[in-house]
Formats: sequence, C-alpha cells, structure tokens
Amino acid sequence: MDAVIRTEGVSKVFNAGLADEVRAVTGVSIEIRRGQITVLKGPSGSGKTTLLGLIGCMARPTEGKILVEGRDVAKLPERFLTSVRRQTFGFIFQQFNLIRGMTVRENVMLPLYPTDIDGRQMVRRMEEILEKLELSSKRGVKVGKLSGGQQQRVAIARALINEPAVLLADEPTAHLDTKLSEDLLNIITTLNMDGKTIVIATHDPLIYDKPYIDNIIEMRDGTVREASLL
Repeated sequence: MDAVIRTEGVSKVFNAGLADEVRAVTGVSIEIRRGQITVLKGPSGSGKTTLLGLIGCMARPTEGKILVEGRDVAKLPERFLTSVRRQTFGFIFQQFNLIRGMTVRENVMLPLYPTDIDGRQMVRRMEEILEKLELSSKRGVKVGKLSGGQQQRVAIARALINEPAVLLADEPTAHLDTKLSEDLLNIITTLNMDGKTIVIATHDPLIYDKPYIDNIIEMRDGTVREASLL
C-alpha cells in the first residue's frame, strides 16, 4: 500500500531565536498510507496537533520535507499550497469552527465558494452529504441550535464537501460523551470503507484502542516515540 503523505525530518519551531522559542516538532519522518486510518497518539503538548497541521498544509515546516502524493509541498508558493490543501484535505477541528448564526446548509457549502463549481453541483453535493450523515431535516436550522453531536456531524459534512482524499481530525471526541463518540467513530469507519484516508490526532483511548485502527504513531515532546502498523 503506497504512502499518500510522507514527512522527512520535519521540524517546526515557533518564535525561533527568541526567548520564548518553542520547538513543537523535531525531526519527524512518518508515512500515511492510502486507505488507512492512522492515529497520532500523545498527551497534550506532544506535538501531534502541530504535526497534523503540517501534514494538512495548514502550516509550513521550519525544516524538512512534506510529500503529498510524492510532491514536496513545503516550499510551494501560497496559492499552490492553498490549492493542494483544498483539493486533498478535509479538516475536522476540535472546536468544530462552525458559524453559529448560519444554517447547516450554509456552513456545509461554505468551502465551495472559492471554487469554480456551479451552483447546482454545490447543492447536489450538499444534499448527498447531509442525507448520508442524517442531517437532511436540519439543513435550514442555524447550527447554534443543534446538539453537540449534530454540530460534529455538520463539521464532518463541511470537511467532506470538497470530496477530499484525506480526512484530518484533531481531537474529534474531546467535547463528546461516550455514546456520541462511538457514533462519530462509526461515521469515520464508514468513510474509511468508502475509500477515505483518515488521520486522527488524539489522546483518547476510545479511539486508539479500536481494532480497526491501522497505524498508531505515538508522539511525546515533539518526536515520534513509536510507530506501530497494526
């Protein structure tokens, strides 16, 4: 199985050369294999969220290479990096990052507006995703009126609207109870069976102890302590 993402000696330093310099990630070399579920496991401050952002082209490394489909994206001009990010990745953020005053429909379709996709295709995609995630009846409801579990599903729908190959999730169960967390994991495994490559940054054993996790990369102090292909 080939690697959709590979990092080579990647480091990320914030405030380099200053008194408050922070080395968040140091010399990380990993592979994310196509069609698998990979977990970046570690406590708060281990560097897993920073690494997830680097993998997803949300930030640039201070050192090293990030290869997406074999292409080194670390030094691409911003306009090309934005294109790679939009076409390849869908993001599920820990805080959801939904616009509470907008409807479910509006939040889900928002990532499509910078693209050249026509209006009919936008609506078709949105309707298909909402039906898949059992949100069709909520399309006109403002997200601020939804439950936490429903908001999580809206965040997933928004992450899927650009039909990304790779889904990245940062602590997706952090604000959910056990039942809602299990519901979320059921959705994630279904997406994986549909062909999505999934990377999850978490310290939640409810996720990384699951038998369907393919690869666990354990991080501490910004470095990889252990990588296990299960």
